[in-house]
Amino acid sequence: MNHIRALPRSFWCRGLATLAAVLLVTGCESAGERVRLAKENQQLRDDRARLERTLTQRDGSLVQLRDQLTRLQQLGPDRPFAAFAPVRIEIASLSGGADFDGKPGHDGVRLYIRPIDADGDVVKVPGRIRVQLLDESELGKPRLLGLYVFDKLDDLRRMWHGKFLTQHFTVDCPFPPGTALPASRSVTATLEFSDYLSGAVLAATKRLSLELPDRGPAPSP
Repeated sequence: MNHIRALPRSFWCRGLATLAAVLLVTGCESAGERVRLAKENQQLRDDRARLERTLTQRDGSLVQLRDQLTRLQQLGPDRPFAAFAPVRIEIASLSGGADFDGKPGHDGVRLYIRPIDADGDVVKVPGRIRVQLLDESELGKPRLLGLYVFDKLDDLRRMWHGKFLTQHFTVDCPFPPGTALPASRSVTATLEFSDYLSGAVLAATKRLSLELPDRGPAPSP
């Protein structure tokens, strides 16, 4: 007849203590994971709410601008300020590559933009400025380097320089961080100017030279 020897009490005590420790650690890890997930979910909710507020504000601004343009256009071609409205937009010759980070080479462009009326005079008018920078190093494969929009009146007022021989908007367009610089050492700037007074949309394009950190400026286009 076989006899089963009872295990000592100390064995059961050690086993129960080990099991309790494992359960405690697992419970702590689960609680910590729940706290982390809750924080991440709250952060996502906050980010979403912030983006929704930004989109709502921008949509409201766009609606106001469209309404303003519609009202102005409904005044007809004989409105008195039409004679002083710009009929074309110009990217001045001094526009080109610019250094914004203080390091060797250009990391963006600076545009000097001049609205010009039917008499050939530069006029100070408010308008939405939209600039698109393209790298056209590869023929037929333009690469977007940056898109910039300036439509707030306070910003436009600060960007305007109206001293003698300096009547223009100064528009700074730094490249986004990490942008690969054009191999051609040049960039094509496409400008769209929406005149707030007349409702006219004017456009201009100019190829600009850049200085890269390890090379000189590109030949003048």
